[in-house]
Amino acid sequence: MTAGARLDGSIYGAASLSSRFCLVGLIVATACRFAAPPAPATGPAADIATLAGRAFGGRHPGTPGGDSAAVYLARRYAELRLRPAFRAGCDSAPQCGWSYLQVFPFENTVAQNVGAIIDGTDPVLRTEYIVIGAHFDHLGQSPDYAFDPQHGFAMRPGADDNASGTAAVLELARRFASRPIRRSIVVVNFDAEEEGLLGSRAFVARPPVPERAIVLMLNFDMIGRLHRSHLLVEGVAEHSPVRLAADRAAAAAGVRPDFIADRGLSDHSTFLAEKIDVIALSTGEDVDYHTITDIPSRLNLRGVERVIDFAESIVRQRGG
Repeated sequence: MTAGARLDGSIYGAASLSSRFCLVGLIVATACRFAAPPAPATGPAADIATLAGRAFGGRHPGTPGGDSAAVYLARRYAELRLRPAFRAGCDSAPQCGWSYLQVFPFENTVAQNVGAIIDGTDPVLRTEYIVIGAHFDHLGQSPDYAFDPQHGFAMRPGADDNASGTAAVLELARRFASRPIRRSIVVVNFDAEEEGLLGSRAFVARPPVPERAIVLMLNFDMIGRLHRSHLLVEGVAEHSPVRLAADRAAAAAGVRPDFIADRGLSDHSTFLAEKIDVIALSTGEDVDYHTITDIPSRLNLRGVERVIDFAESIVRQRGG
């Protein structure tokens, strides 16, 4: 969940420059071999452990760890044989090619969203899209905007914020790739959310599909602390079809939705500002928020699965 302010940039050495050249290669060909850990066993728990691991260094935008996390996500979508969502380096020219990465300026370097498309099964409704998203960035190692500044420069793993939501998007990508719906789906992982929703703003400024064709945006941000089955459901109009779908999905998934107004704290707010229907899911902040103790072992992993089940039901109901 966004810190509401920008963090300081990083100083790059030769290793970082090497990784940056590799990232550029991936943007063009989506085939760059990056120095990232091998893909773990499938499942949200494994993805959370990997994303919150030391290899990704807290996933601060524009750092080798943040770049490695982006490439890891792109590789997961490639393994599912999903179409890359973005044009590489331009908007529409055939020679541009396709990429899983949408690069945008960030401080003295770049950040990147990661996205893919799951085509719908209906010849008419497949031209409409449901966006399923979550930010994958976190604070990295800076104490700025951390809730434990006494620890100084130390990695904040961001297991709940927001490896949990990122893992949910990966899991739903797997489920919908296996059993698609009538409408098409864009799965996207936003970068630089902690810096002020920069990734979702870049996405909406240059969307990979027509903005008017997006019928719903579902956002995950911190879903790892389900307690007594209570789930915050944000941004949903009271009598909307999305609210009806959520009410129907709740009992089967074993969650108790607490509907609240949009607080403007996560990426769904960018879509809501464009008058796109949204639903945002979160289990709320906790004592480990933005600290070195936001680690995978402190999450309710069974609760994560229940939130994913809840989200899948909503998307299937709204899938046409």
